[in-house]
Amino acid sequence: ISNRFEENALTALSDIEDYSAKIILVKDSAWRNSTIKVGAEWIRHDINPNIINSTGTISEILESSASAGKLAHELAFHVQQITPLSTSLSVNAGFRGSVGVVNGKNYFVPEPRLSLRYALNTKQSVKLSYSRMAQYMHRISNSAISTPTDVWYTVTDVIKPQTSHQVAAAWQWFGSRKKIFMSTEVYYKTMRNLIGYEEGTNLFFNTDFESKLIQGKGRAYGAEVLVRKETGKLTGWVSYTLSWSGRQFDLINGGSWFPSRYDRRHNGAIVAQYAVGKRWAGSLVLEFISGSRFTPVIGQYVVLAPTLTGVDLIPVYSGINAVKLADTHRLDAGIKFMSKPGKKFHWHWFAGVYNVYNRASPVGLFIEQNETDGSLKYSQPGLFGLLPFISYGFEF
Repeated sequence: ISNRFEENALTALSDIEDYSAKIILVKDSAWRNSTIKVGAEWIRHDINPNIINSTGTISEILESSASAGKLAHELAFHVQQITPLSTSLSVNAGFRGSVGVVNGKNYFVPEPRLSLRYALNTKQSVKLSYSRMAQYMHRISNSAISTPTDVWYTVTDVIKPQTSHQVAAAWQWFGSRKKIFMSTEVYYKTMRNLIGYEEGTNLFFNTDFESKLIQGKGRAYGAEVLVRKETGKLTGWVSYTLSWSGRQFDLINGGSWFPSRYDRRHNGAIVAQYAVGKRWAGSLVLEFISGSRFTPVIGQYVVLAPTLTGVDLIPVYSGINAVKLADTHRLDAGIKFMSKPGKKFHWHWFAGVYNVYNRASPVGLFIEQNETDGSLKYSQPGLFGLLPFISYGFEF
């Protein structure tokens, strides 16, 4: 983020640099025609979460500073075996062990996974799954406003890795004649050591926020529906997700549960592509998603200023993430022209328009004050309305 006015300049940045390597070995076994996968992975995280450079008179108010850089290593090994126990039942069992290393502190998290798939007949099957997962990078978000200034932070000797348990159940149907696939899935997920911060903490232009970080719990659950057509002139899918997401921190909201900023209740999409001959195709994408959550100012009260020379206006907030931004939706359209089929070198041109009806999606919030009565209201400016595009791709 960079701003400049006359001799004053202010730049704020957050820097992340990763190096990684991984290897995966796959072997087919004669025992029950099973498949075994073994692998390992290494990631080196180097982050500088907040760097501020200021010049001119503004530096008297906001001095140049930088938060301490963090260097962390993430190691993991995993093994997985897929075994058909019968013509109807197959088992996918795996184990992943992950290690986070930072400042001489080592974290080890076992991550088992298990899924069972049972074929009811040649077209239908049901699936049950369980997984435990760990994450060693934390996303620190300001819940009072919605901006693209979130900060990423690694685990430390105090901040623990995030972990989760998830269970899911699904029903699947596959129509071989029309190549139509349908699925319905429900899931429930619990999370621990989610990152948060004490109320009143300023993340923006703050290089000393680590002492204010706290960790708490979360949960998410919902249902997903998908219908997909894979062959014929008309292909595509229709999907819909209904979900809930909540958080709980002992030092936030009186210790009570509240909606997370990711509690976006409805998410749906219609994707369609129609082939005209062998070289032309048209596509449409219609997407809808509920607005993200935020904590608004709902009032103000007056107190005497500490200098006793005037009064200060103190904001009053609603419950944490009690209000959501406007829902977003958009329609994209495109047309594709491809090379003749059967050639080793295959290319295509794709051109179209994002957001056909020019509805900008909200990206942030601004507080506006009525000059007459002093009342406050929120505005939701958006970016990227109608946007034409063209692309070229090839494969050989």
